[in-house]
Amino acid sequence: MSSGSHLSKELFDLVKSIGESKSKQEEDKIITQEVINLKTKISEPGIPIKKMKEMLIRAIYIEMLGHDSSFAYIHAINMTNCPSVAAKRVGYVTCALCLPSESPMLILLVANLQRDLQSSNYLEVSAALTAVCKLVNAGFLHAFSDQIVRLTTHTHELIRKKAVMVLSRFIKVSPSQASEYIPIFRKMLCDRDPSVMGASLNAFAELLKDPENVPLFKDIITSFIAILRQINEHRLPRDFDYHKMPAPWIQIRILEILARLGEGDKRASDQMHDAISEVMRRADEIGDNIGYALVYQCMKTITQIYPHPPLIESAAQLVSRFLTAGDNNLKYTGITGLISIVKINPKYSLKHQMIVVDCLEDPDETLKRKTLSLLYKMCSATNIKVIIEKLNNELKSLAYDFHLKQEIVSQITELAEKFAPDSKWYTKTMIEMFENASDFIRPSIVNSLVRLVDEWREDSVLIQFTVNEYYNVLKNYNNIPDCLMQVTAWVLGEFGDMLVGERHEETVILLCRSLFKRFEDSLTKGWILTAVQKLNKGIPSEMCRDYISRFATSRNEDLQQRCYEFANVVTKLSSPLAFRNNQSLVVDFEFLNPYIQQQVVRGAKMYNPERNRKGLGFLIHKTRNDEYKASEALQSMRLVPYSAPTLQEKYVPRAQESQPVTSELQVRAKAWSTQGYQGTNQGFSSSSGSGSFGSGFSSNPSTGFSSNPSSGFSSNPSSGFSSNPSSGFSSNPSSGFSSNPSSGFSSNPSSSFSNNPGFSSNSGLGYSTGNFQEAPRFSNPVSQSFKQPKSKFMKTEKELAKEAFAQNLFGGVEQTEQPKPQTRPAPPQPVQKPLENLLDF
Repeated sequence: MSSGSHLSKELFDLVKSIGESKSKQEEDKIITQEVINLKTKISEPGIPIKKMKEMLIRAIYIEMLGHDSSFAYIHAINMTNCPSVAAKRVGYVTCALCLPSESPMLILLVANLQRDLQSSNYLEVSAALTAVCKLVNAGFLHAFSDQIVRLTTHTHELIRKKAVMVLSRFIKVSPSQASEYIPIFRKMLCDRDPSVMGASLNAFAELLKDPENVPLFKDIITSFIAILRQINEHRLPRDFDYHKMPAPWIQIRILEILARLGEGDKRASDQMHDAISEVMRRADEIGDNIGYALVYQCMKTITQIYPHPPLIESAAQLVSRFLTAGDNNLKYTGITGLISIVKINPKYSLKHQMIVVDCLEDPDETLKRKTLSLLYKMCSATNIKVIIEKLNNELKSLAYDFHLKQEIVSQITELAEKFAPDSKWYTKTMIEMFENASDFIRPSIVNSLVRLVDEWREDSVLIQFTVNEYYNVLKNYNNIPDCLMQVTAWVLGEFGDMLVGERHEETVILLCRSLFKRFEDSLTKGWILTAVQKLNKGIPSEMCRDYISRFATSRNEDLQQRCYEFANVVTKLSSPLAFRNNQSLVVDFEFLNPYIQQQVVRGAKMYNPERNRKGLGFLIHKTRNDEYKASEALQSMRLVPYSAPTLQEKYVPRAQESQPVTSELQVRAKAWSTQGYQGTNQGFSSSSGSGSFGSGFSSNPSTGFSSNPSSGFSSNPSSGFSSNPSSGFSSNPSSGFSSNPSSGFSSNPSSSFSNNPGFSSNSGLGYSTGNFQEAPRFSNPVSQSFKQPKSKFMKTEKELAKEAFAQNLFGGVEQTEQPKPQTRPAPPQPVQKPLENLLDF
């Protein structure tokens, strides 16, 4: 009771009851009752000053606990008018702690503050400066500026110190006026009182955050170094010591300033080396937490100024002491320091490889996360596989830390693109990451992966591997996340032709069944449906028709629209001339004989040839008159009867232009937009990428079913259904829906049928709804291919396992040549089938 004898019984009971409360609800109940009582009492007239001071303290206590005490603000402002210095200080403190800086009640304080700043009592001036430093905003800055500048020459060091602190606050509120106060800060740096000098250092640190201000202070580097030497040599009064360390916070602030002034400047950095080395040596001798803090700041300064090998070596040795300490706080400091040193030279991490491995397995979550950041910084082409494996394992173990998961996903994506040893490893890594952290995959990552796979289409071996991987995902995974399902649907829809026989049919069945699964993203089923459309290039199966008809009544407008478009396409494909493989055409029309006989029985006339209608003499006369016209033609005419036309020639797409690839991850730059990849052919393209049709099915007689002369079902001899034996259904290589495996409703870059930029590899992707953001271009960092060394992993020996992991993490590996990409072999000639077999449909 003796420690609280100066408190009234009400205030003492309030503090005691809140301290003894056992739950947040009980605490809120006590404070709510106190607010009601205080609001009633503070409004009573004739309250003594001593009682009012206590009520304002209770109001501050209420604000500290998160409740509103705005009813007391006006009483605090009135308290600043009291003649008593103690009461005035309570009023200013209450205003500084409780009033927002943009409160309209501040205007009531301006006159009181201006009056007290001119007071002859330095205690009143000090109280006013405290309130100004907290409450000033851009609107009231000019009202106090001149008075504050005059107070920097006050006779009392406390006033000079607080005046410098207020000016530091001014440059934060209004950086444009910083130039007016720089001469004052330079003058205060040389003040005879160390506290005033220390206050000016905060202003310099704030000004140097702007790189444009750095050249303004290059001339006083020697002054900062001289101050640092004096402090380190114990020339300051003992009042500034903390645990036998002379003015540690002033030293830390000077080191921060020197780090900014010496960054990238060798001449300036050379002046600092001796002073920093001496500070670091003496701080290490203290052996206390404040000494470790100063050593850590020295390490940060050494790694930020122009590199000096002897200093870096000294810092690395001190990092070793931190990492081998038993205290996890010191280990955390050592890991943080090692991150700074590794940025300059990664070789220093080799000495601490086993310690880093131990930190990865430490139960302290904070230490483990900082070690993961170290792995990200020290990653290279030699240890990329081990580090990515560790990051993926961490993704699996994290349950609730969503921020850290998102950070690790970004790290894996960046490192895999930058240091991937080969494209196959990259494919497996991205599948694993999509599975472990599906909720944190941004649409830009999905689009980037789709774009990268599209760049591989000329490498048949790599595409075959990618298709098999995503086929296994579709077949073996039960609950496929949205992001992985979207990429899987795109890859299988684009390159599903490489799955032959039962695997192709099974893929269609699995995709159709996936339409009935629940996905968080409504667009995922659109990806799946488009993949089904691409895989069914001809007449779809009855099962597929049934699934499509079910989703035609879906509430999802995008999915419903795709179903209707697919149904429309199927209707056109159901004509007798639609078939999916190259087949011969039978032109003897024997299948019409039953129809002809039936019509003759009904009285129709038999076909009468021209010879019978006009007589043989007419034909002889016509032949003689035209003999001179036909003579030259007959000499070069081939009189051997033509065979039935067949579709045996294939359209071979032109090789797309590519840029040289320097990294092992095969990437080719290509323009990407919300409408898809920019190319020359449009094929089913919407005009804006918003779902509207710019080239749908038109009955224009000059273009067939398409308003675009280069796409769609066309009766135009240059683009429609043609019987030309060298062109399938179309003589235009960029027109759609051809039995030619290189064109029409296939993976041909000029004829994809896609409703999303992510669905098609088309260089002129069509049919876009603009659902995806513009993806950034892939970078082409230079990397090499590496071969993983043989592992020495022993399942029963934990220490050998750590050594093997550390060897893979920090040790070098041999380089091997990456096999050159191979071009896709031409598909075998399909067996020709008679057209009459298709009429059963």
